[in-house]
Amino acid sequence: MATPGLGLLRVPLLAAESADETTSTPVNVLGYKNLTIYVTGTGTIASGVITIEEADFNPSTESDYSGTWSVITTVTASGVTGGAQQAIHLTPSAYSQVRTRISTAIGGGGSVSTTLVAV
Repeated sequence: MATPGLGLLRVPLLAAESADETTSTPVNVLGYKNLTIYVTGTGTIASGVITIEEADFNPSTESDYSGTWSVITTVTASGVTGGAQQAIHLTPSAYSQVRTRISTAIGGGGSVSTTLVAV
């Protein structure tokens, strides 16, 4: 069920990335209670870690947080080798901003993409 007035939010985060510490743009998800991050692999992925993170967003200044983000969870990249996809359903909560980050380089020659879907 969508939050009244907010509707569906679908945002591509990372697109075919593999380099260590590649970070997506933060997405303001204030008011959305149900968030899913889809992680999709391309090619052969032997190693790597994708971290899903959160931080506060200050709507009065419209500024993104620039310090160290809090970790929500991590995804082992080898689980999406060969075009596989994993859906990570985040516990309903009061998230402010979320992003994805490659916290350990993607090994094996493949890459990962991440997408946020929220209602």
